[in-house]
Amino acid sequence: MLFKGRAIFKQYIPKKHKWFGIKFYKLYDSKEYTINMTTYLGKDRKWATPSMTATHATVTRLAARNEHVGHNFYMGSFHSSPALFDDLHTKTIHCCGTVRPNTNGMPKKFGHKMNLKRGDLRLR
Repeated sequence: MLFKGRAIFKQYIPKKHKWFGIKFYKLYDSKEYTINMTTYLGKDRKWATPSMTATHATVTRLAARNEHVGHNFYMGSFHSSPALFDDLHTKTIHCCGTVRPNTNGMPKKFGHKMNLKRGDLRLR
């Protein structure tokens, strides 16, 4: 979100059109109503563990109210990882997201040498 005031948690993101702003993590439904949200205040190591990254912990905290309901989550490549998807699957939350071949924990058959053409996809 664009923000021009003073705040210690304002983010500088050079690849975005608006360089400075406040970063929010939002969970919203198909009609784009916000269900849960949190503000990014810097890397949150309090919730992260050796087996869980800070991003994994953020998504888990946002999804806490939706456990064992059977919802479907769609997310971008920044948040997608096999460990997160497995964790949410145990809580009856189904996920779909873009992953990169070099993401930690990716199976070997999803390696770098996939020759996918436009419109092709791999499922797990």
